[in-house]
Formats: sequence, C-alpha cells, structure tokens
Amino acid sequence: MPTGRTIATRTAAALAAVTLLALLAVPAASASRPEPCNGSSALCDRPFDQVTLPGSHNAMSNAELGWSKPNQEYSMTGQLERGSRAMLIDTYYGRKAGGGLVEKVEPADRDQPGVDLYLCHSICQWGSVELVEELGRVRSFLAAHPREAMVLVNESYVTPEDFAGAVERSGLIDFVYRGPTDRWPTLGEMAASGQRVVMLSEGGTGDVPWYHPAYDGILRETPYSFPAMDGGIDLLTNPASLDETCRPNRGGDAGSLFLMNHWVSGNATEVVTPDPAAAAVVNRRDAVVARARACKRRRGVKPTVLAVDFFGAGDVVGAARELNGVTAQPFLQVKRPARRAARAGRKARYRVAIANLGDAAAAPARVCATVPKRLARKPRCAKVKVPPGGSAAARVAVPTKKRARGRGTVRFTIRATGNLLRTSAKLRVKPRRGR
Repeated sequence: MPTGRTIATRTAAALAAVTLLALLAVPAASASRPEPCNGSSALCDRPFDQVTLPGSHNAMSNAELGWSKPNQEYSMTGQLERGSRAMLIDTYYGRKAGGGLVEKVEPADRDQPGVDLYLCHSICQWGSVELVEELGRVRSFLAAHPREAMVLVNESYVTPEDFAGAVERSGLIDFVYRGPTDRWPTLGEMAASGQRVVMLSEGGTGDVPWYHPAYDGILRETPYSFPAMDGGIDLLTNPASLDETCRPNRGGDAGSLFLMNHWVSGNATEVVTPDPAAAAVVNRRDAVVARARACKRRRGVKPTVLAVDFFGAGDVVGAARELNGVTAQPFLQVKRPARRAARAGRKARYRVAIANLGDAAAAPARVCATVPKRLARKPRCAKVKVPPGGSAAARVAVPTKKRARGRGTVRFTIRATGNLLRTSAKLRVKPRRGR
C-alpha cells in the first residue's frame, strides 16, 4: 500500500499551520491567559496519565451513518465535537459486496483484488466505513483544534503494517504521539509538539514504533460485559456492586493508563443491540463519578478513560471534568481581521472571527469598534454566539464619512463571560467618484 507524503513533510506542515494560527490569534493579556488544553488551562501542566478523558466504546458504530445495532448516536466527528477524547475502534479487512454493503475478509485473503481496510463491528454488513476516510476526519478535527489530546485503542484484525499505512495515508500521522509510554508528557507539551494522539492496539503492533500493545504494561481495564438481562444498569449504578465491577481484567494491575468500561451490554432481550435508554441512566454524571471513584479505591489509580455507549447521553464530559477537578469555562481568541477599503460615504465591512478553545459556552460576545473620527463614524456593536470548541464571526460595518480620505486603524474590543480581547485592522477610505 502506498505511504503518501513522508512523515517529516506532514509534521512540518502541521507545525507550520499551528504556528500560523498562533500568530493570527491576538488575545488580550495573553501572558496571563495560558491557552487551555482539552478545554481547561488547569490541565496543561498535567501528565497525560493524570487526566481523565471522556470516551466512546465502538466509536465507529453509529446511527448517524446508518449502522444497524449502533453503539453511538453520532459519527466519530460528532463525538469529537461533543467532547469525546478516547475512542475504542475495531478494524477489519473488507470488500464491497453490492447494495452499499461490505463483507468481512479474512487476513489471509488481504491481498485479493478489491480488499481494503474498514471500521466494522464484528459483522461488516451491520455497518462500515473506510478506515482511511474516517481517520482523515479525526485528523481534520485535530488540525482545527490544536490544543486537544486523545487516545485511540484499536481492536485490530489487520496487520500492524497495514494499519500504519492507513494512518499515514489519512494524514493522522501528523499528530501521532512518538514518545515514551513509561513516562508521559503533559498535555501542554503534547500540544506544543503536535503529537497529540496516543495509539494503542489490543493485538500485535509489529515494528511500528508509535503503535503500542495496550495491555502489555500500558493499559489496565475493568470488565466490559454487563448484560442488561443480568441487571447491567444496577451493576453500574448500585453502590453495593461498584467495587466488583472494578476488578482487574485485561492488563491486570499494570499500566499507568486505566480504562473504565462503562456500558450495558445489549437490551432486555439480547446482548447485541445496545440500548440508548440504558445509556441515559448509566451515563449520568453522578453515576459515572461514583463508579470512577469506586474504581480508584479498588485499583489505586483514577480512570484515564471513561468509555461509554451513546456518547452525548447523560454527562460523561461533566463527569470527566469533575474527576479532573476543573470547571467549565469559555476561552475566546480572535483573529486579526483583514484590512478593508471603501469609498467615502460607503461602509467598510469587517469580519471578526472568534474561536472558543474552552469547554463551556460564553454569553454572546459583544464586538465593538473604535474608529478614526476623521474617517468614519462609530458603528453599532455586533453580537455573536461562540460555542465551546467552535468558532463564529461577527460582522461590523463601519460607515465612512462623505468627505473622508486617507488611512487609519479600526480597533475592536470583544467582551464575553470573563473574556476581554482586543484586535485591530487597517482602514483605507478612497475619495468619492467624481470628486
């Protein structure tokens, strides 16, 4: 399989993009406002293994893309946008079988015509997506969110070399963590290096240096089978049963990372169809926090990953935030608007782009402008909502004076929920036609 661009070229391009974004962002009092990591500035100085990550079980299996018997409501991109930072995935060889379906292919037949790599869950006819395509979407999210770190745990039925090739072709290689696993960097160090995706495999990893065997001294876990017909909801929420649900499973008691498997297997009549109603109960913030604390008492370490079905139901993000001891806050950044020119008596129209790197929504940002009086009149302030992890743009129309001519600077002030930012842009007023 082709490898695409070299790792060095991709890494250089990614670092250049991050540097450009940093130059464009002009926050007020930036020295006293360190950029957040995974939504909170308080997490930047913490090693990766000391941060609890909200996560998704069978992240690829989702109703949004039409899978039957899905574990998730939203696509992997939708889960990332809602705060998932740990994803458990399954990879297989497959071949298109007609009617939009894919049939699973055994590894021994991987070199047959038409065989490609897919994300499936046991039976590819239930749902599938090309591995390179979906990893490319993860890459796009990380490129747009340069302060976020995450982990991927692959239940792999493909060779390590083929998986590594897919990671390279997707571009996700730009952000793969390449450091040691016996000593973890801080989230801030991961953001600075660009190496923000820890890659683990439940199977072999071959000679791929950045691909690590999950349960060989890196990751420990809880049991993962809590069938609904055996009282799965009660097992995961009843204080009397929590200790037993935290007993060692794969990985034993070794490993600095700790996976808390937290989902009910199936519904009241079968184990293969996940139940969103059950997820709504076990994914409640209080339920997740209570079990995580029970697991810490039994295992001696706090869970690193909270893996759930139907991410977005309940409040797993809030549970992770509580376990990390941080509060949700917005963190706004503004890009310097482009310079504008207008004829005297016309309006110079500015687009003020604002990003929210925090993990909470801000009140609508109020964007006001101060203009050079000899060239223009003060415009109306604009308001814009900026969602957590997202961006928005305010439109500010500066009315120029009829007899104005020359150059000046328009200064913008942005206020929203504890955020005060300033930036500026050049203004050129040209004389009216016919003068």
